[in-house]
Amino acid sequence: MRPRPLLLATALLAFAFTLRASDVEELQRMDKEKSVATWTADTRWFEQNLATDYVLITPTGVPRTKRDVISELATPGMKMDPFEAFEIQVRIYGDSAIIIGRMLQRYTLGRVHYANDLRYTDVYVKRKGRWFLISGHASHIAPRR
Repeated sequence: MRPRPLLLATALLAFAFTLRASDVEELQRMDKEKSVATWTADTRWFEQNLATDYVLITPTGVPRTKRDVISELATPGMKMDPFEAFEIQVRIYGDSAIIIGRMLQRYTLGRVHYANDLRYTDVYVKRKGRWFLISGHASHIAPRR
């Protein structure tokens, strides 16, 4: 008995959808973990999940390397309030993925309080079956007039 092309195509499509769904779930988990690691200053998470050549473009346009990001988490006198990202979209393109989201960050540095309403874009690449964050960009949301 010969395999039926339609049945085979349907099975392959279902398999591909399952793989993609698990990638979306993993990337959503990583995005949430990144938020928690940021406000808890969990340098270990960033060591394990940022690619060696990671670059973040800050809201002021300044590029930051993996080393920069990790060292800035330990800034003396900085206390960040817990936050969760929202308006999250995950897009997968083979072994690359883009996460777009928004976050409200509030923190204190010394005695000065800051609040940032940011949109962000993170780029992930899958290497040897594991997702790594390779680039990020954050932009301030302009106040409504």
